[in-house]
Amino acid sequence: MKKRLALLVAAGMTMAALVGCGNGQAQTTAQPQEQNTEADSEQENTEAALQETDAESEETDGAPEEASGDITGKTIGYLIPDTSESFLSWLSNGVKEKFEADGVKLEIADAAGDSAKQISQIENFAASGTDLIIVMAVDPTSVGDALKRAQEQGTLVMVAGSDTGVYDASMMTDQYDDGCQMAQMAVTWIDEVYPDAEPGSIEVAILESRDTPEASLRCDGMNTIVELSNKVSVVQTVGGVKDNATAQSAMENIMQVNPDIKVVLCYNSGGGMGVNEFVMRQGSPVSDPSKFAVFASDTDEASLDLVAKSATDEAVLRGIIKFGSNDLIGDTYNLAKKMISGESYEVMNPDPLTKVTPENVAEIQ
Repeated sequence: MKKRLALLVAAGMTMAALVGCGNGQAQTTAQPQEQNTEADSEQENTEAALQETDAESEETDGAPEEASGDITGKTIGYLIPDTSESFLSWLSNGVKEKFEADGVKLEIADAAGDSAKQISQIENFAASGTDLIIVMAVDPTSVGDALKRAQEQGTLVMVAGSDTGVYDASMMTDQYDDGCQMAQMAVTWIDEVYPDAEPGSIEVAILESRDTPEASLRCDGMNTIVELSNKVSVVQTVGGVKDNATAQSAMENIMQVNPDIKVVLCYNSGGGMGVNEFVMRQGSPVSDPSKFAVFASDTDEASLDLVAKSATDEAVLRGIIKFGSNDLIGDTYNLAKKMISGESYEVMNPDPLTKVTPENVAEIQ
């Protein structure tokens, strides 16, 4: 700006001098034309210089602040709803491993499904001066005030999986669509394996978890299966199922009452792997695994392996919903690293959803 101002002043003085000279020689005929030529040339040079200065100013003013890139000694709090869920444990520990290699201390906080406990964890991280917290909220509607206070104390907030309303960056998933896509995979399998099934003849069980508003949205999507196919009849719905052991226990009870169930929709991969283990174990009430299918959400290495094995009926977990790219751990790590290093980053980072089946699982693994 100073350079531009100086050029403007210089241009004004030059023009004034030329005008003065022109007035002093008004009696001649050739001189005014020569002075005008000089004035035009000087004006063109001044305008060119001003344009160059504007370009330089735009480059300087528009450039993001350069980050030091050194994140050694930074601190991160990773707040997880429940580390007993295999997917969440896999994700958080994978991110932690990457940051440890950078000299960053990352602490994983398990809320064990308790929203009040998670709010306390947020407050503790902020009070201790933690540089960044990554929050997968137990209840997205309850943590907003705590996150705002953390920001005011200088802690950056990154949220994942749900919309808390307060954040510096987010990686969000459409949970309702997640459940709907799970139901769509199940209907596709039913039409292939039971093409001539009578209306309501394919019995389905749904293993839900509605402990958060976001979780309820996914479960609502799962229940759209009855709208997608008239062959389907949901005969049992069991809540609070998110891990292997609980899923196996639920299936024990379900199959005693409804031994003809052919499809089970599970809230997450933990539940899906539990149902798979129940069906494939010795003495299972399911006599023909090729006629049985499980569908779930939230991929990890173990669940992807089962989907691959289902192609030869060595497993019955036949489809799973993956959110994020093929490197969700890397995506989370890269966004968080940009935030604590001072680099520029995208505020909104929506996670795409992908149906993983035996046909495309090799591309995901």
